[in-house]
Amino acid sequence: MIFESKQTVNGKPVWIVDTDKLTVTHITKTGETEQHSFWHDCVKYHLHYCEEYFPERLQNLVDSGEIYRYLEELDIKVTDAVGEQAELLMKNNREYQIANEIGDLYKVGAIGNNSRQEARDMVFASMVYV
Repeated sequence: MIFESKQTVNGKPVWIVDTDKLTVTHITKTGETEQHSFWHDCVKYHLHYCEEYFPERLQNLVDSGEIYRYLEELDIKVTDAVGEQAELLMKNNREYQIANEIGDLYKVGAIGNNSRQEARDMVFASMVYV
């Protein structure tokens, strides 16, 4: 779905968000077009969640010109939070610590992957689906 700002420059919306392509397009005062793309799932899921449940909030962010900064901050905060939470889970996992001490790289990797997925689920529930 595409959200366009009410403000225009030369008949074109100043801000455009494409929730399917995960892009934010900005038309500057000089008429130049800047396009920003996002790759992380957290932005995709958040945009689709907002599109379905809070389209007016998304439209307000587009109209106010805050959408790019908002999505960029969300991306950074969620990515950092997932990394920090995964570290905490691994640090407190005794099985992970033992596998790390004895050098069982297969087990370290498996537990690490599980910890990252668990951290991702927790962080997405509290930061992305809101």
